[in-house]
Amino acid sequence: MAQTAPGTLAQLLDAARSPSSGAEAERAQDDFFKALLDSTVYAHVPMESPPKGVMRFLQFVRPDNGQTVLPFFSDKAQAEAAANNAALIVAMSGRSLFELTRGASLMLNPNTDAIALYPPEVIALLEGRALGNFTWDEIPASVQVLAAPPSVSTASLHIILRNLFEKETTVRAAFLTEVRRQEENAAATLLLTVVASKAHQERLLQLIALAFKTEELELALPLDMRFLTADEPFDEICYRGVQLFGT
Repeated sequence: MAQTAPGTLAQLLDAARSPSSGAEAERAQDDFFKALLDSTVYAHVPMESPPKGVMRFLQFVRPDNGQTVLPFFSDKAQAEAAANNAALIVAMSGRSLFELTRGASLMLNPNTDAIALYPPEVIALLEGRALGNFTWDEIPASVQVLAAPPSVSTASLHIILRNLFEKETTVRAAFLTEVRRQEENAAATLLLTVVASKAHQERLLQLIALAFKTEELELALPLDMRFLTADEPFDEICYRGVQLFGT
């Protein structure tokens, strides 16, 4: 199988980092992860030799959410800097690393890009499926919004989320609301509110995006998503929408 040149992978990573949105961003992300599977990546293993026939990778606990992740690197220089002479470095294709570490949460270039890949996403990549794509936005607190139950069919979204959330004990509740900013000619959008602790929000965001991509979700209105923690009170946006899930 042909290997992706290191310079090419770096260029694809730069393109995936760019602040573009929509189809362009999705295409850049897909191109990068496809190339990553056939590129050489680097990971850390202990200095001491493992038992015969066993391969052990080093992991670390993320300070931001307490999750244990297995770091790997798109270039050897980053791997060497992070090892700091306290670990050995192994090289293999991205595909081989994903196969060997099934079930682990991975993080690519933790000191620069910090791209988290959760087990369902790793499986999707190995199966040749695309990951979900999302962009960040922020509504200023000063902007008022009108909220109401969805005026369009959202049955397919309900099914996807119910199937996902029933497996996720970390989700406390979820609401779906149609919102419109109180601005001239403002378009209506759907807003999904997911209630979960901060430690799980990143993973849930990526798994929800993956589920929407895998199931080819199509809606009549654009969909935005936000999170609340369990100790935050539900607001009018929640109460004026419909509750999709609750424990």
